[in-house]
Amino acid sequence: MNEMTLFMLVFVTQIFLLSAYFPSRILRRSQYVLENYPASTHPKLYPKSSQYFKRAMTLYKWVNIFNMMLGLALLYFIYTGYLVGEKGLNPMLPWGYFMLQMIPSQLLEFFGMRLAKLMKQQDQRRQKSAQLKPRKLTDYVSAKLLAAVILSYFGFILIGLYLEGFVISSESKTLVMSGILLIGMLFFIGMSRWLIRGRVKDPYQSEHSRHKSVSMVIKTFCYTIIACSGFMLVALLVVTFDLKTIMPIIMSLFLQLLVILSMGFMLHNNCIEDIDFDVYKSA
Repeated sequence: MNEMTLFMLVFVTQIFLLSAYFPSRILRRSQYVLENYPASTHPKLYPKSSQYFKRAMTLYKWVNIFNMMLGLALLYFIYTGYLVGEKGLNPMLPWGYFMLQMIPSQLLEFFGMRLAKLMKQQDQRRQKSAQLKPRKLTDYVSAKLLAAVILSYFGFILIGLYLEGFVISSESKTLVMSGILLIGMLFFIGMSRWLIRGRVKDPYQSEHSRHKSVSMVIKTFCYTIIACSGFMLVALLVVTFDLKTIMPIIMSLFLQLLVILSMGFMLHNNCIEDIDFDVYKSA
């Protein structure tokens, strides 16, 4: 089996995993909520009409269907050679397609934040609970996981410098990549602080439920940084040992791993049965 055949098999997995499997799970969850916790019994869950929710999920479904059809079209053009140049397949093609595949999920994130804001505006309760205890990062994620993030980052730098003969220069790929990783880490730290402070949150959610959801998000940030450090190291090895023809395969596998560590982790650990929907009932 040559590299192109293997890539096509991996790319098929990316198409169906990101545009069919995970979206179908999200659609089933939303349908379950609409059927079992309707606006008639849980009005606080619907700051807008349930029809608005249904239209949003219908849009989500069709955008994913479009992405899946686009992925299959890309696969056809790869198979016929239209997208394969003299140097082989562009390793950024899986990334470009991945960005399109993530648009529906980003729309859902925006949709969720907007609904949380509307819930906050419509919350007429006079007495609202507040958590006065200062919250810090280690309240939401273990010190061991944070240590693993730091070790993965410095481990990448150490191994990368070793591969480059510990030559420090402006042309060092290790230093450039470590700078990109550092920017990513700082971004996730900023996002974590924003989540912990609760700038936009569901006003009806209990402190325990909110703590659990924020903890899961921050954990996905940590897993993502660790995975990125591993990917950067593999990319450096590919360049060092001139294995560029397998880079598209590695890129696609890495992107699928990111989705499993983020979306898959959240779906697996945030079961609908564990969510307290009683807080959304009418008073």
